[in-house]
Amino acid sequence: MRTKRNWLTTVIVAILLMSLAAPLVAVPAFATEDDEDEVRIVSEREDWYKLESDIVTVLFPRGGRKPMFIWWYTGAPGQIYVVKYQGLIEWFAFEDPSLPSNPDYYNRLREAWQETWRERFARMYFEPEQDRWMNYTDRLRLLQQIMTQIHLRMESEWHRPFLPFDAGRWTLGDFANITLSDGKIIGISFAFRLVELPDWMPNLQFAENNIMIRVRFYNETVQETVPGTDFSYTVNAGEMKMDFVVNKWEWNIDTLKQLMLELQQAGFDIRIPEIKSRLALWVNLASFNITKLAAAEDEPDEIEDYSTTTHMEIEDVHTDVTENKTEVEYERPIEIDRPIIKLKFANETAKFGGFFRFVSSAKIKDYPSKGDVKMVPVKAAYISGGAHLRLFIGYPYFGDGSLEHDPSLGVDDVSSVDSTPSYIVKVPTGMNANPVVLGRYVMPLFTTELMVALIVVVSAAAAFLYVFKWKRKTPVNMVGAGTTG
Repeated sequence: MRTKRNWLTTVIVAILLMSLAAPLVAVPAFATEDDEDEVRIVSEREDWYKLESDIVTVLFPRGGRKPMFIWWYTGAPGQIYVVKYQGLIEWFAFEDPSLPSNPDYYNRLREAWQETWRERFARMYFEPEQDRWMNYTDRLRLLQQIMTQIHLRMESEWHRPFLPFDAGRWTLGDFANITLSDGKIIGISFAFRLVELPDWMPNLQFAENNIMIRVRFYNETVQETVPGTDFSYTVNAGEMKMDFVVNKWEWNIDTLKQLMLELQQAGFDIRIPEIKSRLALWVNLASFNITKLAAAEDEPDEIEDYSTTTHMEIEDVHTDVTENKTEVEYERPIEIDRPIIKLKFANETAKFGGFFRFVSSAKIKDYPSKGDVKMVPVKAAYISGGAHLRLFIGYPYFGDGSLEHDPSLGVDDVSSVDSTPSYIVKVPTGMNANPVVLGRYVMPLFTTELMVALIVVVSAAAAFLYVFKWKRKTPVNMVGAGTTG
């Protein structure tokens, strides 16, 4: 009994010691100034900024041009990667037998043109076989009256479904160091803001000063937290984190609400399926050899023409992008249930180091009620654009609220990067651009790694006690102990 009590006491003491030591083991030591991976932003030339670190180098445009990023691994600059933010597309997620399944994923044939909606509306409520309210002749007459009103409303209030980012003027600013309370700099933040759209794009001026891309670049691995939610994620050193923000969007379908209300008051069961409206962020992904970098910098709008991309790795799917299939195929959905969707540049046989990834959920604020914040699922579809990939990241209807989503870019296989966060950072919200460092990161008390360590310690203690007990019971051979020579 005494041995059993000793064994139990040893096990409990081992667990307590490991539990108490866990926070001390998990917290990394402060980096010294000599070890710090310094981040520098320099003006490379009149129309480009260069962000330099020991891990990744990034170019991004000045002079009011749309957001795009050219990056490479600083230690091996042979392969160059590009992401271009092309624009926003409003589209409908209606079921339609003439289109592919999965209406929740972007398809260009569902873009929110007037003709697309009128045709779908007629199918929903005025097909001849649908005897909802009256005979076919009366229904046809009503259809003509309603469609005339809808047409007039659309002509005056609807905007084109595609907002091309290169049509607007962007400002680049809010440059700031991400700094600890003791003055240590762990990164840089800045933002692109859409500030002006041309008059030839009527009814889209609401987007001015309401669309931005916040950027953060760290020289330390951090854990970012999203205010108003329990959502958090790790951002590695050398990874450029971005928040795509739509502070306001005026949905085409919302302009018909008053008209539909009048029809309902007249006794017709006609409702607008507003939640079937969607918004897609279009980005292009390309890559090329460093010998083409100078030409790409001179003609950024035609950068895809310099691309030599042959394949993209979309999680576990190896995709050929050599041919332009935008006119002969539909977009393909990315049907992967993972917290983060990752796309990597590749060739026929191997993956390169560069990646573009995005979280599979987005933050919506103030919809449907003021003060409400929630995370919603994000869908994505893609198509080969000819030596580059066209990616469409789809967001659900968010009414008069705001949307925030966070993609990122970087390079893999950097052995010098510690994937354990050193600090916790609260990301900005709304049209603010600069994050706040909350403090040191402390790993949870019981993680998978810690549990494994506990099991090892307990097993070792049990083995030690077993051996000790066995030795006590083993008789000692005394043969010859008292012999004389």
